[in-house]
Amino acid sequence: MSDVKEIRKIIDRFRSQQRQADVAVNLVPSENKLSPLAQLPLGTDYYNRYFFNDALDPGFWQFRGGQDVAQIETDLAVGHLSQLARAPHVNERPISGLSAMMIAMAGLGGKPGGTVVSIDAASGGHYATADMARRLGFESATVPVVRGQIDEQRLGQVLREHEPELVYLDLQNSRHELEVSRVADLIRAHSPRTLLHVDCSHTMGLVLGAALGNPLDAGADTMGGSTHKSFPGPHKGVLFTRTPELHQRLKDAQFTMLSSHHFAETLALGLAAAEFRHFGHAYAEQVIGNARLFSKLLAADGFDVAADEDGHTTSTHQVWVKIGDAEQTDRFSESMYDHGIRVNVQVDLPDLPGPVLRLGVNELTFIGGREPAVHALAKEFANARAGVRRDGGGSRRVRELCGPPFYFVEFS
Repeated sequence: MSDVKEIRKIIDRFRSQQRQADVAVNLVPSENKLSPLAQLPLGTDYYNRYFFNDALDPGFWQFRGGQDVAQIETDLAVGHLSQLARAPHVNERPISGLSAMMIAMAGLGGKPGGTVVSIDAASGGHYATADMARRLGFESATVPVVRGQIDEQRLGQVLREHEPELVYLDLQNSRHELEVSRVADLIRAHSPRTLLHVDCSHTMGLVLGAALGNPLDAGADTMGGSTHKSFPGPHKGVLFTRTPELHQRLKDAQFTMLSSHHFAETLALGLAAAEFRHFGHAYAEQVIGNARLFSKLLAADGFDVAADEDGHTTSTHQVWVKIGDAEQTDRFSESMYDHGIRVNVQVDLPDLPGPVLRLGVNELTFIGGREPAVHALAKEFANARAGVRRDGGGSRRVRELCGPPFYFVEFS
């Protein structure tokens, strides 16, 4: 009986926390919400099923649990993602951004012992990339990035000396759009056999929404990443290319590195992509507009917002704010949480030592946040700094000023 009581307490706790989440404002740039429509598959039996017959071969139904909805993946998910990326070849099977990274390196990096080039973590590259390359048997070389621009001298030197199989551009912590075309030019000039992959996990929604440039248009051979940051999808990963041979290499690597691709999440990704075809461009443009307005309002109110010498604050969904030392930052983060507003503290952002708020307006935008909501959000930051306690009321005020969300409201 005690176990039953404990389970009931847990259920009540989940319900209570969900009620709080329903009115919270989440500013974590690496997170987003699923629309009510995209959430539907996650509560179905398909969560428990394998699906391998992506060719829909009538003689290959070894696992029939997903047979009746298979085309939601093969047509809806793959089809819409392909159109959004303008890439005829899509691998929708990675289960996360790191899963996509591992498959991309294994499929494109050549034989063990070769070199994989990535972005130095100190200048915004992903913390795991260099170590992932080494664990897969590659040599790792890194290059710095400043304000979205690769250090051309360093990259040129690495290309000439190592002739790497793969350059893996993995910029995650950045207020600037990554310049891809110049990297492609350098590869053609110094090491033409080298492949170029762009991991746009953080900016996936801005790229697929055409608010930022498509790396494939800029000369990348492949691109991919996670689907739950600026793109409002489930926790999944995806890989794109316009080259059949590279698609096959990625598929071969994925086949031996990944069994279950989380079928229900892939169905959710298909529904999210279908919605994004309707709202994606407007959403992506609004995200960048909201980020710039938010940084401007915070700076005007005396917050220490990261900016370039010319005043530029962001070209992405990320806004960086320095609050103070670790104790001050933690206290501010807790105060914001009491206001119903969730912030993200980072300690290793480029050129910003110590704890910094790495904020993202992607989720706020997705639920309908536009200029009035951003003004209200900035005011809540000022309230938290001044010690005004709102006990969750701050997030409610922001959400009250949100307009129509960027998804099909009739499925809410």
